[in-house]
Amino acid sequence: MVFSHGSFMDNTMFDPQLDHFAARGWHCVSYNSRALTHPDEIHTLADLADQCIAVADAYVPGPFVLCGMSVGAFMAIELALSRPERIAAMILIDGKAAAYSDDESTALAPIFAPLDTDGPMPADFANWLAPMCFGATTCAENPALVARWIERWTTRIPARSAHRQYRSWIDKADRRPDLGRIAIPTLILHGAEDIPTPLAHSEAMAAAMPNASLVVVPRAGHTSNLEQSDFVNTQIEQFLDRAVLAGRSNA
Repeated sequence: MVFSHGSFMDNTMFDPQLDHFAARGWHCVSYNSRALTHPDEIHTLADLADQCIAVADAYVPGPFVLCGMSVGAFMAIELALSRPERIAAMILIDGKAAAYSDDESTALAPIFAPLDTDGPMPADFANWLAPMCFGATTCAENPALVARWIERWTTRIPARSAHRQYRSWIDKADRRPDLGRIAIPTLILHGAEDIPTPLAHSEAMAAAMPNASLVVVPRAGHTSNLEQSDFVNTQIEQFLDRAVLAGRSNA
């Protein structure tokens, strides 16, 4: 299983999944995207897809299970369209296939422009970001998780990394017309309290993809795999039992 993190996050955002599935015999890899490893370089979703393949190649030459969250999900869709033979099953967490509208681009540009600078993510941006990443329930009932990520953003995540991540997806192509070509078994997970990516996006993807199922994650926002990790792990495990392990036992 290869895990690709979302914007503003890093490979540690999948720690609850790595612990769970490694204990069940899966070989799990969560890696830092090039936004973190090369923060001065501008990159595209296609570049992120190439990096994902390179990471997978280091561990397994054949198909793998790909789990992507947010921009990781955007990248996973690109990879499923260009290299479907490499993906045995796919998990999309709080992603979307649609492009960003002109209004969205106009609104986000002044928010992200100040991040194209040296140093860590500014505290005012981190405080704005927290309720975008975490649902209202998590903010109220698990403030320690939110505080832990605010501390991480302001001490370990370079501001320019966040800017480069934003640049990789703000002009992304509209992949909705292509979703019917993705026959890979796919689980779509979406936080019920997700603000930046409304549930309608995941509903539309599930309807358009011939082998996809949608599960809404209750009491979770945009980072649903962190906020409700037990629920998400159970859903992923059940999906893999159906989509991957059952197929191998029948082969």
